[in-house]
Amino acid sequence: MKWLLLMVLLGAPLAAQSFDEARSRFLSAPHGRTGTWAPYRVELTGLEGLDTVTVRSVATGVALEKQVAAGGLSRATVVVPVFVHDSARLQVGDTIIRPELPTRRVEPDYARAYTAVFSTDPMYARGVLPSTPTGAICDYYALDEFFGDWRLLDGYDAVVVFNPTDLRLPAGSQRAIADFCSLGGVVLIAGSFRFGESGVNVPAPAEPTLPVFRGVQALRYGYGAGAIYRFGFNELRDSPSAHLVLGDALHDHMWFAANRAPAGTPESRIPPTRAPHPSPLPRQAAAPAPLFWGLAGALLLVCGLAPVIAGRVTRRVEVGHLALILACLGIGGGGLAQELPLPVLEVSAIVHAGEGEPASARLYVQVDDTWGDLLTVSLDDDTTRDLPRHVGVQPGRRAWAIDRPLTSGHAGGKPASLRQGQVGELSFRDFATQAHRGGNAYSGGEAYLLDWWLEQNAYRGRGALLTPGQSLDRGFALSNTSVIWRGAIRVTTIRE
Repeated sequence: MKWLLLMVLLGAPLAAQSFDEARSRFLSAPHGRTGTWAPYRVELTGLEGLDTVTVRSVATGVALEKQVAAGGLSRATVVVPVFVHDSARLQVGDTIIRPELPTRRVEPDYARAYTAVFSTDPMYARGVLPSTPTGAICDYYALDEFFGDWRLLDGYDAVVVFNPTDLRLPAGSQRAIADFCSLGGVVLIAGSFRFGESGVNVPAPAEPTLPVFRGVQALRYGYGAGAIYRFGFNELRDSPSAHLVLGDALHDHMWFAANRAPAGTPESRIPPTRAPHPSPLPRQAAAPAPLFWGLAGALLLVCGLAPVIAGRVTRRVEVGHLALILACLGIGGGGLAQELPLPVLEVSAIVHAGEGEPASARLYVQVDDTWGDLLTVSLDDDTTRDLPRHVGVQPGRRAWAIDRPLTSGHAGGKPASLRQGQVGELSFRDFATQAHRGGNAYSGGEAYLLDWWLEQNAYRGRGALLTPGQSLDRGFALSNTSVIWRGAIRVTTIRE
C-alpha cells in the first residue's frame, strides 16, 4: 500500500501537465494555408516538479518535437509549427488536443501573396500594407516576435519587415530568413538589415541589383531561388503609394521579373498530388551473418551426433528422437535473432538553385508500410532544419516530401535551358524521352524526376537551367531501413 501511494505521489506532477486550450491558438488566425505548417502558441499548465516537457506536433505520418524548459514553473509558453489539416494534433505527456484550425484558408495565388508582416508598430504596418481583397493577405506581428525557425514561416509566400530604428532582430532570425529565402521565399525589408549575426554561418547573398518600383529604389539581393529586397524606410514612408511599391516588389519576385504572372498556380510548399516516385524496389535480402553459419554448423553437428550419442546412452529410440527435436528447436529459436530483410527507403531529390551560392532541396522519400513509425524531426536540432509532410502514394507504401534549406547539391554535366516549353531545340517531352533513353547524362531515376518536373512546370512560362544532380551535402536515414538514392536533378531558376 505504501509503494502504491508513493507511485501515485511521484506520478502526480507528470499526470498534471496539460494544455490551456483557451489561450493556445494559431498566431496566424484567422488565416492559414492548408497543407503547410503554421505558427501555433502553446500554453502549458501544471508543470510543477518538471525540468523539461516535450511538446509533439503531429500530423499524418509526421511528428515534430520541441523541448520546453519548465524549471519549476507552473506555466510555460512555446510556439511550434502545427499542420493546417484535420489530422493535426498536439501532445504533451498523455494529454492530446486537436487544435481549432484557421477559418480562412489561403490558396496560392500570383496576385495575392500570403505575407507575414513584422514591425515595431503593427498598427503602422496595417496602414502601410493593408490586407485587402485585391492585394496581399497579411498576418501582423511585433518585430520582437520574429521567428527563429523558418518552419514557422512555412505557409507564407513572403515576409515584410519594417525596422526604422535599426533594432536587431531576435536571435536566430537571420538563419530563419536565409533558410526561407533559399527555399524560394522573398523578404522585403524597410529600414535596417545586415547579414552577420554572431555565430550564424550562412552563405552571403548575390551582388545587389537596383530595381525601381513606382519611383522608389530598392536593393535586390538574389538568394538562391529566393530574394531579399531592401528599401530605405524614409523613401518608402514618403511614397504616395507605399503598399503598391511593396506589391510590385512581391510580383517582381513571384512573377520571375515578367510583366505578368506565369501560367498555372504559384509554387508553394503544399505537397504535390502526384509525387515523383518510380516503381518501388524490392526488399533487400539480409547478408548471412556469423550467427547464420554458426547455427547451420550446429544443426549439422546435432543431426550427426545426437542419434549416435542417444544410441550409446539408451536403446530406446524415442529418446534419440526427442533429443534431436529439442536441439533443433533450440537452434531454430536462435535463428530468430538473425537480421531480417530491411524495408528499402528510396530517396529522390530536386535541388532548387538560383542566384549566388545558396540552394535548397525537396526530398521525395518512400518506403513500404511495414516501416510503421512516424517520421519524427526534433525542432531543437540545429544540424538539420528539415520539414516533412506526408504525400499520398499507392497502397502498401508510405511517402513524404521533405523540404531542406541551405543545402549544396552539386550538378554534373552541361546544363540545358528550358524556355517557353522548349529545352534547347527540343520540346520538353522529346527532351524527357531522350533522357529516358540514356541521353543527356541522366540516369534512370534522374530521367524519371526530370520527366515529372517538366510536366509540372514546362507550360508555365518559366525559365530554368536543368542539370543532373550528383550529391547532397547531408544524407538521409531512418532507423531499421536500407537507404537507396534513386537520383537527383538540379533546377536553377532564370529571371526574365
